[in-house]
Amino acid sequence: MALIRLDKLVRYFVYLTIFNVFAAVAFTTPVIIPQLAFPLKLTIWPGTWMFIAYFVFLIVGVLGTLGWAVLLDLIRRITGVESCDRFLAITSIVLVEVPVYTQTSLMFTAGYIGGTYAFATQVGSSLITYIIGPLVIPIGVSIFIYLVGTLLGLMNVVFILSDRRSSAATSASIAAES
Repeated sequence: MALIRLDKLVRYFVYLTIFNVFAAVAFTTPVIIPQLAFPLKLTIWPGTWMFIAYFVFLIVGVLGTLGWAVLLDLIRRITGVESCDRFLAITSIVLVEVPVYTQTSLMFTAGYIGGTYAFATQVGSSLITYIIGPLVIPIGVSIFIYLVGTLLGLMNVVFILSDRRSSAATSASIAAES
């Protein structure tokens, strides 16, 4: 089993958090471009999807990666375990980070396109639903993939904690034999 040091994994999550903060700032800059009319499109369905996508990104993309960094660092400090399964850790990072950007991008796109049609031309809601409909299934798939990544991360945490118990039991049995 290939291992990765927990302090290195924590560093990866901190770097992702910083990257996601810069991305969140970059995502807000189009709001100041009047031709895009974001404030107006955010007020009507499905333009509200842009608003929801942004807050999902802030909560899951920024606070989520920060939460993983804090959790793994606390586990490292409390248990004294220094490494974990590399495959689970890297797979979890990828299956958490990529779907966040996918889901956010697709929801934002659906909200922007739908909001544009709803605001500018007063197109009916069934036509707007038909236009943005193909984006809904990939959004759901990306959320599912994110959940799989989270479960792999939690599985890694369980393995870290069980590794601590097994190493503590081994240490205790070695000390008892001495």
